[in-house]
Amino acid sequence: MEITVIVPVKDRRDHIGKTLDSILKAGIPPKEVIIVDNESTDGTYQFCEQYIKNRPNMTLLRETFPGAAAARNKGLKSCKTEWVYFFDSDDLFDYNFISTFHDLKPEGYDLIAVPTKQRTQDGKEHVRTYITSDDPRVQLLASVLNTPGMLFRTSFLKDIGAWNPSCRIWDDWELGLRTMLHQPRVLWYTGHAFHTIRLHEDSLTGSSFSMNYKEIIRTLTIIIAHLQSSILQPLSTYHAQHLDCLYPHLDLLMYPLYLRTCILLGKIQNEQFRGKSRNYKMASKALTIFRNDNFQTTFSQRLTGGLMRLYTMLGGRGAWRWALSISQSKRSRKVKK
Repeated sequence: MEITVIVPVKDRRDHIGKTLDSILKAGIPPKEVIIVDNESTDGTYQFCEQYIKNRPNMTLLRETFPGAAAARNKGLKSCKTEWVYFFDSDDLFDYNFISTFHDLKPEGYDLIAVPTKQRTQDGKEHVRTYITSDDPRVQLLASVLNTPGMLFRTSFLKDIGAWNPSCRIWDDWELGLRTMLHQPRVLWYTGHAFHTIRLHEDSLTGSSFSMNYKEIIRTLTIIIAHLQSSILQPLSTYHAQHLDCLYPHLDLLMYPLYLRTCILLGKIQNEQFRGKSRNYKMASKALTIFRNDNFQTTFSQRLTGGLMRLYTMLGGRGAWRWALSISQSKRSRKVKK
């Protein structure tokens, strides 16, 4: 497999060198590494200029439109290999990642999905939820597909519209859902988790949901637009050519999205009790208005969403499993938007 690794970077002068070292020192290095600087102001671009000298398999580009999604798309346009992988600038590349897939025969697949790990700000590390399912509802509630968990066939990713630059946060969740809506041929790898997603103050997800509620609501709005518009018109060029990939009961996706919004609201309100954010009141109000404006639910569905919100607000974990079980049951077939 010939793979290009694309690394978007902004103001990571203290991290990018270690990240690039780990990529180049992999057991089998990628065919090409494309670094895309996104208007850094701390000397990152100048550092990368020096780093790629005498390294013919490395390219440095610039993207002025803000956001990691736009930077990734910039690199994708220059990608010449059959497969493409996106890696964050402050993580370390697993030595065995490419060599593990080198002997695979991925002909006929559009995506290779892999499990990942996550390290919280207090240093705790765990394997992220990984469910080998093509059901878009699983992506909606469990966020199985994330940036280092998706190895794309380059042509497929371009055909479905690539990354959405309007999403400044949760862009991999949006891409993962849009990918599942196209019903790709997925090779689910279950060996072990390769890469660790580091959560820290300067990461895109930030230190709390409340601090980023505006961008989260923007992404949620884009998701709803996907679900609604795809009923009337193709989501992409690929979709127009493969209309049979339309989700058979697309309206059923609205209910799990509603439940995810309830769980998110509970997490924001939980931050109030822990004193983690000063924006929780504005965030809670904005998300409540968004939920009320975009979903039409029955009394029992509102009751279920309220219980999930309360459970999460009190510090409960794993409400998404409950939500997934409910959304996949026969009762979800009664939901209309």
